[in-house]
Amino acid sequence: MSLQSVKYIHASMATFWTYDYVCSLHEEWTFLLQSRWNKMKCLYIITRYLPFIFLAMDLSMYFTPNENPGVCDVVES
Repeated sequence: MSLQSVKYIHASMATFWTYDYVCSLHEEWTFLLQSRWNKMKCLYIITRYLPFIFLAMDLSMYFTPNENPGVCDVVES
């Protein structure tokens, strides 16, 4: 697969994922704010939003130009 295809797949995945988050954000936060805090609630918040942060970091790495190919090889490995 070419690097350009990987960039397009990641960008489309981020778009659909963001759309899902935006559509359910109000209902989700209403539920979370009304329930009491416990370990499961914290675990849910971490597992729900941490992959979104990783995807954003991945996209920034893919779309930031890098002139040094040696650094690019090390980061991708």
